[in-house]
Amino acid sequence: MAFFSKIFRNKKTTIEEPPTTVEIPSTCAPITCRTSLKDAFVMKYPLYTNILTMFEAANLCEATWENLTKVRLQCFIDYMGERLSPNSVNQYATKLKAVLNLYADEVELPRDYAKVLTPKKCISTAVFLTENELQKLIDYIPKNKKELYVRNLFIICSYVGCRHSDGMRLNESNIIGDRVQYVSIKTKTPTELPLKPIVTEYIKTMPQMELGEKAYNSNIRRICQKCGITQRIKVFKAGEECEGEKWEYVGSHTARRSFASNLYLRGVDIYTLCKLLGHRDVKTTQLYIQAGIRTDSKELMGYFE
Repeated sequence: MAFFSKIFRNKKTTIEEPPTTVEIPSTCAPITCRTSLKDAFVMKYPLYTNILTMFEAANLCEATWENLTKVRLQCFIDYMGERLSPNSVNQYATKLKAVLNLYADEVELPRDYAKVLTPKKCISTAVFLTENELQKLIDYIPKNKKELYVRNLFIICSYVGCRHSDGMRLNESNIIGDRVQYVSIKTKTPTELPLKPIVTEYIKTMPQMELGEKAYNSNIRRICQKCGITQRIKVFKAGEECEGEKWEYVGSHTARRSFASNLYLRGVDIYTLCKLLGHRDVKTTQLYIQAGIRTDSKELMGYFE
């Protein structure tokens, strides 16, 4: 007993303090993003600053995180829909959505912004120039240096299948024997294919000139009209049926569609076309084939003779 008494006499009494209560605020202040919307966009898409320019034009305000609202995003979509093809609207909306997704944890974004920036896809049709119509352009005698540049560039893109931006950069260094090699600016995809003799000549003698897409399209349409490409046609654009003369619907991208459609009509399979066009997916290639059901199956090489 003396032992236990000693233990209890020497034990210090401790008083437990009540636990500290930490108050948690019901709402947290939004995180402020140090990167502006414009800087964030340029870092991801440095060549597409025109997208934010269109947002500002549609809403008459600066493109900032604070100015992003559901209504303004819809105005942006509507603004593009009145001026661009459905494919371009979808492409530009997807790019803005990708930037917003990237910063979704750092800024407060409008509810359902992703839904607004996913516009409904409209079925559309476009024109292509047949081999006979392309020959008319080759036979055409340009009236000035500008017409020479536009005609030559259009023919180059029609037989190389490259984008307008890639065609402008082609020169003699891209010619390897009787073939042409280039790397697409957009997809960084290397492409090689046979080279039509007249295209070799056009590449070597291409005049140096800077011409905006609007001026280029205006000139190629006028040249097509002069060449008698005036057949009345109907096309379906942005959900509406349009009717007019064929030259009215020709543009820079018509050359690439002509390449795909004419080779398809010659019997080239879609997987080969996909590779020649530098596409990653045949679904994209299908959109470029504007011809009807193939009526013959001539070999590919005949197209380049």
